[in-house]
Amino acid sequence: MTGKTHVIVGAAAGLVAASALAPGLASPAGLACAAAGGALGGMLPDLDVRNTARPLQERLARGGCAALLVAGLAMEAAAGWPLVRRAAEAGLEVVAAGAIALLALCCAARLSTHRGFSHSLLALAGFAAATWLVCPPLAPCVAAGMASHLALDALGRRPVRLAWPARRGVCLGLCKTDGVVEACCLVAGLAVAVYVVLM
Repeated sequence: MTGKTHVIVGAAAGLVAASALAPGLASPAGLACAAAGGALGGMLPDLDVRNTARPLQERLARGGCAALLVAGLAMEAAAGWPLVRRAAEAGLEVVAAGAIALLALCCAARLSTHRGFSHSLLALAGFAAATWLVCPPLAPCVAAGMASHLALDALGRRPVRLAWPARRGVCLGLCKTDGVVEACCLVAGLAVAVYVVLM
């Protein structure tokens, strides 16, 4: 799957997670942050990608994810920083521990082989827990976005090592990059995101 699909489906997964598990994110600012968290989660597993066959597409996908993050932060600021205030309730030590854990996980993901640690259920649990320490309402959104990435990659033709460090991976072989199935996933992600925002 390409980065654009991971960003869009991740954002949709983040919105669904927010509507189901984080009612505090029902405001426009909260939904923007949920979409940004899901998109970020959708991109996190590919921190291990060093060279890509489609560098321009990947840069655009990362730019789209960054734009969602900036929009989420801008709307959060306009709303008076409700998520930041909620995160601050846990205390600076907890937030700092979560931030350090996130940084360590990002480094581990970057150094892992492609579709290794960064594409594992262990990494998913780690990123979700670290995000929960930093900002509890966003943890389900990031986790849902990351889970969407793992599910989409498992549809492809190369194994995803969900049970890392075990060597065996999951590979359903149902689609190829930029194929019809990926296009359907992208359209479905857009439709779900629009539905959640408008309902």
